[in-house]
Amino acid sequence: MKPLVMKYIGRDDFSHPVYKDQEGNIWKDLNMGRGKPELYSVTGNDPDGEPLYPIQAESLFDPAPYQENPYEFEYMLLDRMRMNCDYYLGYGRKAASILGGDPQGHIKEMKELWEKFPEDGKPQWLTWEDILDYEKKILS
Repeated sequence: MKPLVMKYIGRDDFSHPVYKDQEGNIWKDLNMGRGKPELYSVTGNDPDGEPLYPIQAESLFDPAPYQENPYEFEYMLLDRMRMNCDYYLGYGRKAASILGGDPQGHIKEMKELWEKFPEDGKPQWLTWEDILDYEKKILS
């Protein structure tokens, strides 16, 4: 039996990586992109279908299997903090409660989060200069 070649096609509603093989069958990784994929067939061959049976055939990945970014949560948190700054400076009318009651602490936490990222993983949507600009606008 020849191996199934899996192509990553996205994530389902529960963030499980989803693959399609060369036969058009859909497979879901129940390991959530952490380590070796644990592939299961799905109901109705639908990417959002429920997992059914584990894969029995040998499988190859083209390209390599999806791997979750270890900094995914930090990216989400930093983006939320950025949005809070935008709201604070706009419709929020500089209400300190928007920034957890501590605007200076909010900026400090943003800087700490940003510095956690490796050099090749720094967010392009928020530069260090952007954070310094928020700091200047918020703390002045």
